[in-house]
Amino acid sequence: MVGAVVALRQAPIAQLFPTLLTAAFLWTISSWGYYAVVEVLGLERGYDQAPFTFVTYYLAWSLIAMFAFRRALARELTTVSIANHAIALFPILILIGLFSTLVLPLFPDISVFRAPPNPPEFMFSSAWYYLPKSTDILFQQVMIAAIVRTADHLKIRIVYIAFLLATMFGGIHLTLALDGFTSLYVARFTAAAVIFGFCAPFLYLRVKHGFRWAYTAHFTFYLLDAVLTHLLLAVPASS
Repeated sequence: MVGAVVALRQAPIAQLFPTLLTAAFLWTISSWGYYAVVEVLGLERGYDQAPFTFVTYYLAWSLIAMFAFRRALARELTTVSIANHAIALFPILILIGLFSTLVLPLFPDISVFRAPPNPPEFMFSSAWYYLPKSTDILFQQVMIAAIVRTADHLKIRIVYIAFLLATMFGGIHLTLALDGFTSLYVARFTAAAVIFGFCAPFLYLRVKHGFRWAYTAHFTFYLLDAVLTHLLLAVPASS
């Protein structure tokens, strides 16, 4: 019996558990903190109405996550690595900024009558929404990278990491239902999270500069979803 308990504790998935718990804790507290700040400031759309506040907020959480997972991310957190990632992602962020500022407004406005009763923040937000979203995604990617790197260090097969991350990332997005969002919105984002969660380990472990690809793919989804939303819920054309 004792031997079985010891063997269980030494199993790779058991050794990964503290990392999973830490990521879940950081995600939960950061989400609670976001809504607390929104309430204190009396905002309806936090990202859009206070972009610099929430850029700082999620940048702080990104730094906290980096510190919490500093051992797992030792290779990624060198000065040279961070500088190279920043230089590589800078033009991508510029393109995202130009798209959200110049291209997205060209799509039809979203109808308040076709929008769900409790619309997600991005539906009626300006391009400013995507500024804090950039650091929100950074925070999420730090945690995803830590889980993937830790699991890989523990010699867990990549396909198992993929299924684990897909389940975890998708499961977290199911909690959007608790915020009153429509079932279609929850299903769409959960499905995207499952797909991304499954692909992320392959990006991080099999593709050069995986963090950059994962970050860009994550951000691109939000832009594509915004375009789709503008098209599907557009104000009807006047006759």
